[in-house]
Amino acid sequence: MIQLSGNSAFTPAPCGKRALVRLSASCLVIASLSLTGCAVSSSNGGHVPAGTATASRPSTITISEKAMFDDLSGIVVQVFEPLSTTLQINRDNDDPRMTHLVDGLASKGFGIQRVSADQGANYLSYALKTDEASDQVQLNIAVGAVELSRDYRKLRGNSITPVSMVRVAGSRSPVVVNDADSRRFKVEDPALSEVQYVASLGLEDTSPIIALITPEIVSNVSRSAADGPSLQALNSSQVEVNNLFYGNESTFASILDDYQRIDKQIIVFGNDSMVLGDTNKQLIEQFVDAKMKDNDVISLVGCSNGPTALDIGNEGLALGRAQRVTQALLARGVARDKVLDEGCWAPTNVGDRFPSRGVVMELWRSNS
Repeated sequence: MIQLSGNSAFTPAPCGKRALVRLSASCLVIASLSLTGCAVSSSNGGHVPAGTATASRPSTITISEKAMFDDLSGIVVQVFEPLSTTLQINRDNDDPRMTHLVDGLASKGFGIQRVSADQGANYLSYALKTDEASDQVQLNIAVGAVELSRDYRKLRGNSITPVSMVRVAGSRSPVVVNDADSRRFKVEDPALSEVQYVASLGLEDTSPIIALITPEIVSNVSRSAADGPSLQALNSSQVEVNNLFYGNESTFASILDDYQRIDKQIIVFGNDSMVLGDTNKQLIEQFVDAKMKDNDVISLVGCSNGPTALDIGNEGLALGRAQRVTQALLARGVARDKVLDEGCWAPTNVGDRFPSRGVVMELWRSNS
């Protein structure tokens, strides 16, 4: 078991080879469903909302279901950049609904990575709930921490009509709902062709979220371990950052030269986990609300130092933890350009320089 090995001063280093990392949101949540007296089908790593009846996995996808999935797929494309986003799906999943969803997203340019479990920063899942009495259906699609949901009503001839706005949780990306009449999709109420941003559609953090590095890096983890951890990687803003395991020169040193460190907080994660949890969320909220001023910046050093059982290695854990805290800061109203996130990762502990499994969060204030 990895033990917490102390706190750290803010310190990092120069670099060499590049390890490309794709990190995105952090925390798998399956949308809770508001319809009652319904059957639920899902393809989400085995998670189904409590207290609901579970329908067996379908052998086919209906024409009306295709229309629903295609509708929400159009929203996924707006929230994520297809050409720079890789989605993770369970390699054993043969659900025809999921197959249709994945094929459609792949055709739009998304990368697809098949994984052995419900893990990945952009792990893709869905839940479909049908109310047989009213012919009303609710479709929920989760891509990592982002959840999309919409209600539909079945019409004659295998067509559908939306009966709710598109609900989006976990993102504030600008979204346009392009509803248009077609053979399978009827617009009965144009007022519903809008997006509704909500705090959450589903459950709290209940399982570890693992930020996966690119397939090339995953395949080379075991071979590169003997040579030591990588020297560089990409943070959550796709900025190349140094691995602070190798020294004490931060990637953001030139920015922080004009700032003075005001405070520091260690956010501790569980072993091989990126779940933030309620206690850490409260610590972050208190840190921002009580101490941060308008022109302050926050530096984050995500840490994973020591043995790990995960295929993605320490690099994915370290930068993923930093991104998870970044997401919490943004949700608290901190501007993205006020957060400087980087990492420290290695298969061995680094003494008291950095914690083994946490994020060092520091508040910096301008000297001018």
